[in-house]
Amino acid sequence: MVTRAAREYDPFSPDFQADPFPVYRWMRDEAPVFYSEKWNWWALSRFDDVRAAALDPDLYRSFEGIDIDDTAKDQNPPGFLPNVDNPRHDRIRAVVQPPLLPARIAEREDVVRGTVRRLVDGWRSRGRVDLAQELAWPLPNEVFFDLLGLPESGPDRARLERWVHELKDRRPDDARLTPLAKAATAGIQSYFVDLLNERRREPRADLVTHLVTAEIDGVPFADEHIGPASEVMGLMLVLFLGGVESTAGLVGTLFKLLAESPDQRAILRADPSLIPDAVEEAIRVATPLQLVGRTTSREVTLHGVTIPAGGRVVLVYGAANRDERRFPDPDRFDVTRGRQRHLGFGEGMHGCIGAPLARLEAKIALEEALPLLGDYTVAGVPERYRTTPNMYVWEHLDLAFAASDAPVPHTHVETRRHRTDTTVVTRELETEVRVAAKQQVADGVVALTLRPVDDAPLPEWTPGAHVDLLLGGGLPN
Repeated sequence: MVTRAAREYDPFSPDFQADPFPVYRWMRDEAPVFYSEKWNWWALSRFDDVRAAALDPDLYRSFEGIDIDDTAKDQNPPGFLPNVDNPRHDRIRAVVQPPLLPARIAEREDVVRGTVRRLVDGWRSRGRVDLAQELAWPLPNEVFFDLLGLPESGPDRARLERWVHELKDRRPDDARLTPLAKAATAGIQSYFVDLLNERRREPRADLVTHLVTAEIDGVPFADEHIGPASEVMGLMLVLFLGGVESTAGLVGTLFKLLAESPDQRAILRADPSLIPDAVEEAIRVATPLQLVGRTTSREVTLHGVTIPAGGRVVLVYGAANRDERRFPDPDRFDVTRGRQRHLGFGEGMHGCIGAPLARLEAKIALEEALPLLGDYTVAGVPERYRTTPNMYVWEHLDLAFAASDAPVPHTHVETRRHRTDTTVVTRELETEVRVAAKQQVADGVVALTLRPVDDAPLPEWTPGAHVDLLLGGGLPN
């Protein structure tokens, strides 16, 4: 039962943040289009409604920002990809997508595994660990900073790690950025201006160099004089903000869920090939990105509620991913559920570009740490990270386990098609294709037949297969 007091969806409220899931159930059942008089927006909570909105970027626009606080106004310059609509969105995404494709991310597996092993070695003999502070946060910090080409150590590295947290500093029940968050924003923007100009003068083999030297339709993506309002600055900020926090939330949540579900942990320890499925289930059950904001381009009516043109709409991924209309026994964390379509990393045009890297880091964190932790327990009350209302992340997560100095064998798992300690996906193929045939199958929906430009055969598809199309010349006519 949800009490009368809980029948108000207010993601800024500390009481709601302490346990949002009962409110989500009430919304789905009784207020699938919830209107907040306090904040003047509408919230969608059922899976089919949220997914349909995510797949309709012409109706649900992004230009006012995915955040429902002042983040878009104060921290998101042009080029902040989640806030950009088409046609510019796809052109900017094409700039940053290639280095983040699953096949490219898989090449970083040794780096990720080495980072996890070094972090775990720091606490493996203690019998107690703050999993959030000693694995979930430092892992994506190190991995993503290396990918971007940020410094490995020294005062600049210390400032960057501090800014990661200060940028997200928020007060309860307040949409405004704190003075600390505003100061951190100014600091990181100044640092990035200098860094981008340095990479332009002295290129390196890193993502920052890739961004500052990229072109869109023959025009340099980065301004000649880079400033806080440059598009390349917006893209840098979205990578910096999104590349760490979501992964930290996912890794922490994985270990918390397994502590709370010892039966599922036992299944996973007996069959580590289920680790990728456990990652997907954690993304579904406790979605790191709980919500995104959109703005309607025209009037729309859902479940008898009319949202006006220009209305702010909140797509509540965290509620949609527990919709009993879609998932049997949705509140149960079940590592044997099998991989199902969820909205944990969004979908459609704004699907999370860093999802392959987050999945890889979470998978390896489980493979390396779970054998060591054994039948661990949560020691003390976990503490939520103080951040935007979009996110579900842990600041502190104390775990207790049986300490041992004996070496723990590293996980080596054979799955149906691959070893999880050598590859992040079952099968990857990158190839240039042409549209061999096009058929209109419904209003706004076409079926495309794709063939490689050299007419070589494509591999057969399997259930759950995913295809990314990078359209250099825009959508085919």
